[in-house]
Amino acid sequence: MTDKNEKELNDFQLRNIKILTHLLENNAISDDIVEYLRKSELDYFSLIDKYELLEQKVNIDEKTNLLKYKNDYLTNIIKTASRIYFGTEQSRYYISFVRFDIDNFSHFNNKYGHELGDKVLVLIADILRKNSRPTDYAIRFGGEEFDVILPSTDLEGTKKYIKTIFDAIRKLELNYNNEIIKITVSAGISILEYHFENNKKIVDSEIEKYFKRLQNEADNALYEAKYLGKDRYCIYSKSKEKEYIDIRRKYSKK
Repeated sequence: MTDKNEKELNDFQLRNIKILTHLLENNAISDDIVEYLRKSELDYFSLIDKYELLEQKVNIDEKTNLLKYKNDYLTNIIKTASRIYFGTEQSRYYISFVRFDIDNFSHFNNKYGHELGDKVLVLIADILRKNSRPTDYAIRFGGEEFDVILPSTDLEGTKKYIKTIFDAIRKLELNYNNEIIKITVSAGISILEYHFENNKKIVDSEIEKYFKRLQNEADNALYEAKYLGKDRYCIYSKSKEKEYIDIRRKYSKK
């Protein structure tokens, strides 16, 4: 990060301190206000890191303008959050991971052609980008799969996000030779509950393992959603770990 950004961060923190001082002097401080200021600081840090990432065109998928997949996204998110939450009473930090897959996309390409298929990819990417926060990571994972990382988001927040995405996609209509085509997606959700008090030292390789685990869990939940009929989402459950193997096997035979 540049010296300029470091100065900007210090100025931002100084403003927050002035606000807290004023509130304390007027006996108007509360836990909710402190938490709000902490989250605003976290969002600021996150945006600085995200914009630096976006400035590097090598990280952008040319077709969809979403981020390309990289192993260190979760590491960046946790390191950013650690600046705010280390040494505070707020020890639990939730990060949600969602994997979307366009339903029947191979059949769609075969029937309507890759040009229309590419248009669908761009439309889905636009919906993800427009309905994600600036601090979220919307990623073109590959083919017809998209990943979204939602920092500071628990399961309830993720459900609201997915509902927004599904509602927008279900409204899509494409006209092909006077045929109205509808698009649906399936999705799998996994949640990471990160405890800063148990992880005093952030090790990149360990966070990358968490990232791989999140992806595997979301992928299992995605297969369940596909198996159950598509156009829906499922939430990963550790208690279903053995079932997921059977679900994948059965779905592959459909």
